[in-house]
Amino acid sequence: MSSISIKTAQELYGGSTELETAKNMAKAGGYRRIYKYANDYGDHKTHTDYKQLRGGSDEEEFLSGRKVHNIVLVYDKDKHG
Repeated sequence: MSSISIKTAQELYGGSTELETAKNMAKAGGYRRIYKYANDYGDHKTHTDYKQLRGGSDEEEFLSGRKVHNIVLVYDKDKHG
């Protein structure tokens, strides 16, 4: 389970849309799902980071975390393959 800032992800993985960036990131890292979220250091609303997940209990841990806010699923391999 890893995180990357949205800005860094766009710089590293390119893409003209958020979904394209997420697909590139997932392909490069073998991720199953990618979420965007607001971290605990900002306003709790503005998305600042992506969480890259390969599946399993890491996802449950992330989704129930107290330091992540406004979580939105942006890539799911089953839907966007």
